[in-house]
Amino acid sequence: MNWLLIITLLVAAWILVFYVAVTKFKNHVAPYGPALLIKTQVGVRTIERISKYKFWDYFISFFYYAMPFLATAGVALLIYEAFLVLSIPKSAVPSLSYALALPGINPAIPIVWGIIGLIVAVALHETSHGIAARRFGIPVRSTGILWFIIPVGAFVEPDEEETRKVEPKIRAKIFAAGPGTNIVLTVVFLVLAILVAFTFTPVSGAPVQTSITSVGSAFHPGDIIQSVNGISVSNVTALTDLSLTPGSHVNVSLLRNGQHLTESVIYGVYISSVLKNYPAYNAGIAPGSVVIALGNHTITNVTNFENIEATYKAGQTVSVETFNGTGYSNFSLTFASRYSYLLASGVSNPGIPKSDPFMGIDVSLFGLELFDQYSYLNLLKNPTSGGVIGFFEYIGLPFHFELPLPSPLLSSIYSNPVALNLEYLFYWLFWLNFALGLMNLLPIVPLDGGYVFLNTPLLQKNKKARDAIVTAVSLFVLFLILWELIIPRII
Repeated sequence: MNWLLIITLLVAAWILVFYVAVTKFKNHVAPYGPALLIKTQVGVRTIERISKYKFWDYFISFFYYAMPFLATAGVALLIYEAFLVLSIPKSAVPSLSYALALPGINPAIPIVWGIIGLIVAVALHETSHGIAARRFGIPVRSTGILWFIIPVGAFVEPDEEETRKVEPKIRAKIFAAGPGTNIVLTVVFLVLAILVAFTFTPVSGAPVQTSITSVGSAFHPGDIIQSVNGISVSNVTALTDLSLTPGSHVNVSLLRNGQHLTESVIYGVYISSVLKNYPAYNAGIAPGSVVIALGNHTITNVTNFENIEATYKAGQTVSVETFNGTGYSNFSLTFASRYSYLLASGVSNPGIPKSDPFMGIDVSLFGLELFDQYSYLNLLKNPTSGGVIGFFEYIGLPFHFELPLPSPLLSSIYSNPVALNLEYLFYWLFWLNFALGLMNLLPIVPLDGGYVFLNTPLLQKNKKARDAIVTAVSLFVLFLILWELIIPRII
């Protein structure tokens, strides 16, 4: 597929549409940078009807008074993240495309669900501004869609002259209504996503996520290992706790695309990768081999390997026996320091003893990366089970999986297409409302939080001092954002 040609044609078509729209439909369309504002009165009438309810006075006032606390929490989170990014190795820093919560740019956001979620989040955010304006007697001139090849947002246009005339506190309340609505929608859609997740049940077994070594070719992503040599495997832990003879052939019963199969493979803890210029590499150990023994200890599973390795210290020498499928090999290596390795990788404070041993290898049972469907579903059903960290893990799921699961792993849960699509819909409505609300809470002009801050009654006595304070806070918040984007990429 010639993407350059497709993009060229899309740009040319958009230029033509843009020209025709702004010259032939001036009364209904206005340019907004490279995008178009398509104006309509339909939304105005809807806002007029909805805004008549007294409920909005309480809603708007609540979030107006909550804004300083919410904005402070947002800045505190940025400060925490500013220290957190110092411990991220440069090699692990994600692409800048992940910094923007825009479908089509951020690879973690699916385009269809992302567009739907973004339109809903922006449309209701803007609608709440219009409702707040009407509660204070300010006319709404128009509403509409922000269109750039595809719909990318919505807008509500209160009368600017009337807005300037009202007292600062009222202007602040109008601005506070937007992020307030996104916060409420975040909670609503989170609850709906959780309720849908309760319709999912895990399939018994240990799902294969990816194959990391040559032996993994016997397995496919999405396979569910259900027994090994007749020993039942109900979950990932049951598989990784097996203690069989390393290097021996075993029969693995698995479920693949709904069919039961048996694969004969060599059992053991496989070396999935070897780090150049570290002890295992220098000793000549090759990836793809099974670790048979470490010193005088036979290696029966990954936990066993880690426990035995932990009995040594950096600088000590150990013998390592491996099996490559046809023959056995013995190596001698001297442990390096894991602490020093982490420092060299960019982790500023590893938080472990300097004597911790390091071989420079990654290992896994059968050379596979496994997926714990039970823990995953528990997170979907109870995002706060792990506290604040667990909640942010839930928010970060798109950066690890395509929600609710990547297609190969759908076989690890019982579900139906309707429930899966509802989970997609509700999760992304939650996620994008959370992102939009959190962003607009920040006290930085031109975001809503910045305008709420700018219109704070206490700052109106001295406008020069007000502008200086708001500018200083805005620059500080901007500094924190840029810090998180730039510093991990240069240290």
